[in-house]
Amino acid sequence: MTRGGKRLAAGRVLAALALAVLAALSFSGTAEAQSEDDERARELFLLGDDLYAQGRYEEALAAFQEAYDLSGRPLLLFNIANAQERAGRWEEAIESLEAYLPHAEEAERSRIESRLESLRERVERLRAMQPDPEPDPDPEPDPTPSEESSSLHGPFLLGAAGALLAGGVGLAVGAKKARDDLDGLCRDGLCPREATGASDRDRRFSIAADLLFVASAAALGVGLYLLLRPEDDEEDPQPEAAEVEARVGVGPHGGALLLEGRF
Repeated sequence: MTRGGKRLAAGRVLAALALAVLAALSFSGTAEAQSEDDERARELFLLGDDLYAQGRYEEALAAFQEAYDLSGRPLLLFNIANAQERAGRWEEAIESLEAYLPHAEEAERSRIESRLESLRERVERLRAMQPDPEPDPDPEPDPTPSEESSSLHGPFLLGAAGALLAGGVGLAVGAKKARDDLDGLCRDGLCPREATGASDRDRRFSIAADLLFVASAAALGVGLYLLLRPEDDEEDPQPEAAEVEARVGVGPHGGALLLEGRF
């Protein structure tokens, strides 16, 4: 055999030995873990059996269930079903017995089937004794668009009235300042050319303030009416709607709000 062939053969042998060592370690670890799980499952089974004898069925059920999760032994399903039945968990006991039935010995299958039938009858009787659930209450009808609009228009108009009033006060203050400037520039009814700007500001601010005051008063009146009117006024339809037209005008001495209506 050549030197290269010897090296290749030696490498294969080392690889095989490494795989064998890994397999042995893995098997050893698995067997050790399985042994620990079985020992813990046995402790839990003994604990559950003692708790069951004391009538502490919920605690016994928890111990049996953990033991079954560790070991997976089907016989523990029988113990789990016993604890569930004693604890009043009949539907769960049925599921546990049905899972255990394929693993039961032939001699005990008939007894388990009879027990399953008895448990199913108990569950049916219990369901028959329970009252029918009360129907859900009818949902409250949504408010009609007219109700929503009438309930929202009043507060909106009151807010608008406040905003218009604040704007009118601001313009009135500006007009007063312009008038004071004009008085300071004019003497004995004679005003210089530079007083023209103050005069124009006084006139514009005064007109705008008048318009805002009038609009604020109108919004306040309508808003209060919508909030305070009786419900009958909202529900009873009018035979013929009134036609009202608002006109805003500017005169030589200020602004004006004119309402024209036909009833």
